[in-house]
This record gives sequence, structure tokens and C-alpha cells, in this order.
Amino acid sequence: MNKYLFFLGIHPELSTAEIRAVFSADSIKYNIDKLTKKYLFISTTNKLNEVSLISRLGGTIKIAKLIDEKNNTLSLVDFLMNAQPEGKIQFSITGAGNKEPLAVKQALKNKGRSVRYVEIKNTASILHNNLIKKRGDITIIDNKAYITVAIQPIYEMSKRDFDRPGVDSFSGMLPPKLARMMINLSDAPFGSTILDAFCGSGTVLTEALAIGYHNIYGSDISKKAIEDSEANIEWYINEKNLTKIKYKLFLSDSANLADIIEKNSIQSIISEPFMGKPLHGNEHEKNLQKQAKELAQLYINSFTAFHKILRYDGTIIFIIPSFKSGNKWIKIDCIDEIKKIGFNIEPLSENSPYLRYMREDQHLARDIWKFTKNNQ
Repeated sequence: MNKYLFFLGIHPELSTAEIRAVFSADSIKYNIDKLTKKYLFISTTNKLNEVSLISRLGGTIKIAKLIDEKNNTLSLVDFLMNAQPEGKIQFSITGAGNKEPLAVKQALKNKGRSVRYVEIKNTASILHNNLIKKRGDITIIDNKAYITVAIQPIYEMSKRDFDRPGVDSFSGMLPPKLARMMINLSDAPFGSTILDAFCGSGTVLTEALAIGYHNIYGSDISKKAIEDSEANIEWYINEKNLTKIKYKLFLSDSANLADIIEKNSIQSIISEPFMGKPLHGNEHEKNLQKQAKELAQLYINSFTAFHKILRYDGTIIFIIPSFKSGNKWIKIDCIDEIKKIGFNIEPLSENSPYLRYMREDQHLARDIWKFTKNNQ
């Protein structure tokens, strides 16, 4: 049995839902041994490709594997000596207090090895000191020792985010990690066609390419958005020398997509729609209610078109925003109408039909919903 520790991002429920979705898509059998606000402990008989897995996930910071059930100093010493048989041993230990690292370091010196202990401040320092390859980054939790086997490729993610040519900050920015999580939550097979009906600068589309999708559609009512998406898609294709990529971009209102996209042809629609004017926190509740009503109609019209172009087994991952007014949240009243159009809600959590993504200081929350087509 392989036991893994997943270090979750700032939205642990969302990170966990994403891991579950990817494991299900890859037919990985597993048990959840423990779940906290920071960590997910998993047991599986499968041998995971940890580097490939974390390169696919958006909400996992790093993955570690159990190496010692009892956190024995001598066991850690033996592990490090085997992991780094030559040269100076470099290692880090977090979660064990001050005594454990000193004890391991001294024991290694007693065995005649040159040792350097690395103070870890963040994941960048793990990468900088090459501790993944050296198998030297150790975490102690519940008196058990785990060795880091994969870490989120932060530099590559940053490059896709900041080096791409087309950016429209006025229209808002969907975080690439969130876009990736949404794609994984969709359950779309890699050979299928996915659509972002509010593609903006193409974040969902380029993240889909990075994960391994080859058939992507995007639409937007903004000509600049379509131009930015095309520039970013072409940039990424050239950066990675990708072949056999099929993409189509449509300058269209989302409500009119059924007029230009073949019926029952889209496997998954993954979108952050237009969410209204940027908020500053001092908006009157009346104005927010008015905006919520206008957005509700936009979303209902969009889902009417979605029902026509989505495959019978298709899915939709869709952000419906909520607006903060004082101490309460103003929600967009559209779910019942979406259900009437012919969609079912597939809850992403045992406690709620949706999962929320937001920062503490924000006045807008992104509520992530999953819909399936009702074919009755």
C-alpha cells in the first residue's frame, strides 16, 4: 500500500474535489485516511506518477510519500544515506521542532558524511536547493515521516500567466490555477472537445492545452478577447511545439452559440462568465441587486444555448458570482431557471452544491457549480 500526503492550496475543499475528480478519471482506487484544512492523506495500491500528477493539478502545492511510520531518527539517517550515497547530504525537516533536524544532522556526521541542513521558507527554496531530486525534503506529521516527491511547477505556471502576449486586465483575470481546477472538475476525456463560452484572454483554453487537451473552442462577445485568445493559444503552441491542436474561436454572444456550433458536439463547457462591473466595496445594495438580476438573465440565456450544443453526457463547470454588501452576500437567482432548461446539479461537496473561491479581502466570491445535462 502506498501512502501519500497532498499539501492542499488555500481552498482545500476545492483542491480535494479536484484530486477526487482526477483519480476518478484515471481509475485510481484510493482511500482517504485523513483530511485537514492543509493536508489530504491518501492510501492507494496504485503506483502514482507523482510528477505527472502534480503537473496536471491546479490546487495541490506538493505531494509527499510516507517513508517512516514512527519517525525514527536512525530510519531517516538510513533513508538520506541511501537517497544521497555520494557527496554532501542536503536535507530539510519541517514539522518536527528543533531537536529532530539536529539529531539527524549529528547522526549523519557520526557516520562520516558531510551534511548541510536547509531552512525551507517556501516551495521555491525547495526547488532552488534541488531537494526533490535529492529526495531530501522531509515533513513530519502525526509522528510520521514523508518525503516530498513532487512539487507544483510554479515557474512554468508563472510563465504561462505573465509571459503570454495577450492580456486584458480590465475584463478581469481568471487565476490559471483555478482555470486548471475547473477543467479537471469537468471530467472531460482528453480526446473530447471543450468550450469556454466567455473565453476572455484564453486562460481556460491555454491551461487545457497545458494539461493535454487538443480540441478547444472559445467564444466571446469582445473582439479584443478573441484576438488575445488567439495570440495566447498560438504563443503556447509555439512555445511547446505542440502538434495536432484543433481550436476554433467565435466572436459571438453566448446566447447565440447554438447558431454557430454543431448541436450535441461539446463535451464540456468551462467558463467564468461576465461577472459585472469591478467592485470597490462601497456599492449600494440596490445597485448590486440590479446587477445580479441582469447577470441572472445573461446566464439563463447562455444555458439555453448550452443545452443545445452540449453532448448528452456533457458537463458544465460554471462560475456564478456572489457580491458582498455589508455583512451579507447577494446571490444571483438563476439556478432554478437553469434546472428548468434541462440541467441537473452535480454537487462538488458533501456540504454544499457548489464550492467557493475567494480571497479574504475581496468583495466578490466565485461560486463554482457543476451541471450535467438532463436528457429526459
